[in-house]
Amino acid sequence: MKKPKRKIPKPKTQPSRFELIKFEIGEDALKKATPRLRNQIAGCMHAHNELSVLNRVQLFSMNETADAGDLNSSAMIIQQWFFLQLLAGKLVETWKMLAARFLHSNPPDAVLKKLEVAQAESLKWLTDYFSDPPKDKDNALRIIRDKTAFHYDKLDLSEAIEGLPAEERIFYVAQHPANALYFPGSAMVFRAAFALIAAKTDPVHGRSFEERTAEGAKIVLRDVELANVHMHTVLYGLIRALLDEVLGYPLDGLTQTRIPVVGAPKPDKVGLPTFIDIGRRSGG
Repeated sequence: MKKPKRKIPKPKTQPSRFELIKFEIGEDALKKATPRLRNQIAGCMHAHNELSVLNRVQLFSMNETADAGDLNSSAMIIQQWFFLQLLAGKLVETWKMLAARFLHSNPPDAVLKKLEVAQAESLKWLTDYFSDPPKDKDNALRIIRDKTAFHYDKLDLSEAIEGLPAEERIFYVAQHPANALYFPGSAMVFRAAFALIAAKTDPVHGRSFEERTAEGAKIVLRDVELANVHMHTVLYGLIRALLDEVLGYPLDGLTQTRIPVVGAPKPDKVGLPTFIDIGRRSGG
């Protein structure tokens, strides 16, 4: 009788572990701060939090949660475009807030001089990207914000209609509107916007609509990534400098508590479901 083969146990994966550092701003410090200083630090912190949430959700939207197929592929594309639109728009609005609260004063706010070299370089990149009239409305993020959000500028969809593949003219209805998927609408809007971005970035004649669409999508992804990095760098620098002003002494002087975070998932391990079992629509 043969001995059963011994199973070699697989090594257990250690859960991820890192620390967050907890601080508290005293109530007196907030009360003593000027309204301008409170508005500045609240705006920067609020913008950072919103961008962080959007970045996480956008990463999750790129992970497959169902078997491959036309239906789920279409749903994933819609999700990705949506969060790309939100992130681009939030970056534009964050820059408008920074410009209004720090750059448009005369002279510019003194806190800008407290930025470190890398942070000042990121501020220069953002200033060049967003504040170069009359081209400021032609950058990829502004076009995505203004053209794909239906409450802003209209788009010429004539070329998008001509070049729309059959699979992007399919739509799905469902018992509950949360599961309905009208792919042609978003496909026409985003294809037209991507093509417009490519044309404004490199107005070379002779490229097909399909080529401009592909190139525009690459430009948007590149610009979102760059603006994201530079925006977070500037926000971190401003928040750190503003905290020192609110406190009246360096942040290092605050009591800190280190909190371990164990088992946080990797970004590629979390996905958004493309459809949900939400039941029938009430009253339907």
